[in-house]
Amino acid sequence: MADTYTGSSLVFIVGSPRSGTTYLQRLLASHEMVLTGQESNVFQYAGPLLRRWHAEGRQADGRGGVGLGCYFEEKEFLRILREFLHELLEPMMGKLSPGMLFVEKTPQHAVFLPEIIELLPDCRIIHIVRDPRDVVASMLAASRSWGGGWAPRSARRAALIWLRHVRAAKEGQKTIPEEQFHEVRYEDLVARPESILQDLVSFLKLSWEEDAVAEAVRKNSIAAVKSGRGTPIPKGGRFAKQNGDIVRDPAGFIRSGVPGSWRRDLGLLEKLCVWLVTRRMMEVFGYR
Repeated sequence: MADTYTGSSLVFIVGSPRSGTTYLQRLLASHEMVLTGQESNVFQYAGPLLRRWHAEGRQADGRGGVGLGCYFEEKEFLRILREFLHELLEPMMGKLSPGMLFVEKTPQHAVFLPEIIELLPDCRIIHIVRDPRDVVASMLAASRSWGGGWAPRSARRAALIWLRHVRAAKEGQKTIPEEQFHEVRYEDLVARPESILQDLVSFLKLSWEEDAVAEAVRKNSIAAVKSGRGTPIPKGGRFAKQNGDIVRDPAGFIRSGVPGSWRRDLGLLEKLCVWLVTRRMMEVFGYR
């Protein structure tokens, strides 16, 4: 891939974990002009390098500066970093035919939006946001089963994860041209999936027949995905050799998906804790 690639065929789905990012990914991947894959975490590799460069450039140091800025001009460093990033993106982007898009879904990329836009200025961002109470309930459920290695076991820690991601997305939005950033509420996606998908494909400058949209929604219903009939998410590399080339959702990964289920899933103290942590951002997004 040439080092002049600006990301015009890349779409990033971001948001707090357990906000419906995978559901949205499957829906979009049902389009014939869209490819996708398992979460790459690519900017958790490239993003910190760029942050380090900028942080060292801002440091007041009596020695006149330390770090790679003692050896590289910024233009040369960014060229090297872009080449590194493009090599990492090649397995995704190298499969695209003209006019196709690759949808990369890594929720944690929400905290790297400025770095994404600096290195890929023509990419597009879709931020999906969900009621933090439902997100917390989902994280707590994951912590007791398939997500025991990462999901927090307390409502407060889960609420802080939601807050960090949505706050970063809101701040990052300020650095992104309006025509490259689109926000979706999970509750709207569940209530009006066909309408929301039409808005999204318009944002992506694609077209989708109504019958095909309805088929994508039907194919990726909760029941269909649980039974393995949803739009497949492929993977490659070493994990494909170890576990197969299609992502298999673990038991419990797909829950009811019903907005408002936090009312029965969370205890009173957990509800209070989530409200105390997230109430200001809840108001920003219209959650009461």
